[in-house]
Amino acid sequence: MKVSEIMTKQVYTIGPDSSLKECAEVLKKCQSNGLVVVDGGKTVGVITKADVFKAILPRYPDIIEDERHMADFEYIEERVHKLFELKVSEIMGSPVITVSSDMPIIRAGSLMIVRRIKQVPVVDGGKLVGIVTLTDIINALLEKIK
Repeated sequence: MKVSEIMTKQVYTIGPDSSLKECAEVLKKCQSNGLVVVDGGKTVGVITKADVFKAILPRYPDIIEDERHMADFEYIEERVHKLFELKVSEIMGSPVITVSSDMPIIRAGSLMIVRRIKQVPVVDGGKLVGIVTLTDIINALLEKIK
C-alpha cells in the first residue's frame, strides 16, 4: 500500500513569516494538529499544536530557578502574549521531513517513528500534494488485517 492511497489531500498551510498567534488561530479554525509551512510554493517546515504549546511553557531551567512559573497563571499569560509575536519560522520543525506519494506506508511510518514525528507532508516533484499521519497508517494497517 502506498502513501497516495491513505494521505489527506487537503493540506492546511501557513507562511514562515506568520505570527504564532496567526498560527494558533489557523490551527483552531481548521481543527488540525499541524500546519505545513510553505514559502514561495516550497515546503520548508511543519508546525504543530505541540510546538506552540512547548514554546509557551517555561523552560526547564526557569522552573528549577523559580517554581512560581508553573503555578503563576499571570506569568504564563504574559509569556503567551510575548510569544505570540514570534514568527512561525522560529519554532517550526525544520529541515522538513517529507515523503513521496509512491512511498510504501510501512516505510513512511518507520520514518515517522525513527524521527519521532506524527505527520509528514507528501511532496512530489517539489509540489505539496498531501499529508499523512501515523494515525492514517495505523488505521490503514488495521483495515488491511480485518
